[in-house]
Amino acid sequence: MRPWTDSLTKPVVRDDLPAAVQMRLTRAGTHKRQIQAALANGGFNPDFSNHEPLIKAFAITPREAEVLLWASQCKSNGDVAAILDMSGKTVKQHPGSVFQKIGVGSRTAASLRSVEALSGVRG
Repeated sequence: MRPWTDSLTKPVVRDDLPAAVQMRLTRAGTHKRQIQAALANGGFNPDFSNHEPLIKAFAITPREAEVLLWASQCKSNGDVAAILDMSGKTVKQHPGSVFQKIGVGSRTAASLRSVEALSGVRG
């Protein structure tokens, strides 16, 4: 099991399974409380005008934060490359580093964490 995610890789090491299940259940409970708190406070209202909150929330570089900001708005790698005037290959390299730093295993999970951070929801 990768230490920063509850994902397992095949073949699964038998001793890793209980820890992964426990981690997933813990995160599910945390997410449920976060969603309830956000809904009680008017819902999710992310501010996509500035990538700085992502730098502070996740300790990522400014460029990683810019890529994450646009990716969390459902922009493709090609779109992000054009918006930020960088190569598509460079855009593709940023998510792996970001995923590890923020403890997720997919673009969707990274986008969700980004929207939470931009909405002021504590993760």
